[in-house]
Amino acid sequence: MDYTIVMFGVRASHFHTPSALSQRLFYTVLRAGHLETAPDYAVERLSRPGHDLLLCLHGRGFVRVGGKTFPVAAGQLAWIDCRAPHAHWADAGAPWELYWLRADGKQTRACAQALNVNAQPLFDLRDTDDAVAIFERIFVLLRQRPLALDAALHAAMAGLIALSFEARLAIPAKHEPTGDPKLHAVLARMRRDVRRPWRVEELAAQHSCQVKRVVIRNQRTRWGSCSCHGAISLNWRLIQLPAHVRDYIIVHELMHLRHLNHSPRFWAEVESSCPNYRHAEDWLKRHATQVGF
Repeated sequence: MDYTIVMFGVRASHFHTPSALSQRLFYTVLRAGHLETAPDYAVERLSRPGHDLLLCLHGRGFVRVGGKTFPVAAGQLAWIDCRAPHAHWADAGAPWELYWLRADGKQTRACAQALNVNAQPLFDLRDTDDAVAIFERIFVLLRQRPLALDAALHAAMAGLIALSFEARLAIPAKHEPTGDPKLHAVLARMRRDVRRPWRVEELAAQHSCQVKRVVIRNQRTRWGSCSCHGAISLNWRLIQLPAHVRDYIIVHELMHLRHLNHSPRFWAEVESSCPNYRHAEDWLKRHATQVGF
């Protein structure tokens, strides 16, 4: 059952029950809302399904995970794995105002593990406005309930998770968490894949193209782009694509160094450089929503 409640101190609170299929396929959002807390606001639990993501808009608060307490300031995102004992509460001197959501799904759990949220639950977001926009997008979706609600929520959550990875990868190496070496390996791989330009240099040399700069971005509507100055921008989500699809996107942008349009001559260059590009295009059409696009 889905329903929404509004009460004193709670600007908005939305509830959703995703289908079993959606829980297997997507990042799922179970609850979300906007909360202005009182000085004595506090939540403490032994265990609960899902993950709570708290975005501090104003004021201050605290979260406790793994027996440790972390102060949370305005502009920070706290990620709590609710399956273990946890708590969060307001700073009585400056009670926080929060955007919050509860997410679940195997993809969410895998991201939480890779981000090591049980040891480092806080994220200093590079652009808080982006996070605010994503939360507000989720509120609108839960209020309007479009036909493809769960897929749309998945796409919004992917953007929030991208911001979390960007924040984590910005932490200097000396501050990386200690613990399970397997988690270190996952984080190291994410760092290599998100920051490196994949095979851009190799493919550029193969096709006699000169690239001046490569940038990895969090584009909302493009897999990549090419400027008239020879700079190529790639979407971080390429990390989730099969290698042949990723290579096609890179080649596509390289061919824009020759033709800054989608003319027949451009597509002829693409086909000459990537004869099976239509298979990659088809893959993108069928699977884009699964990678949060």
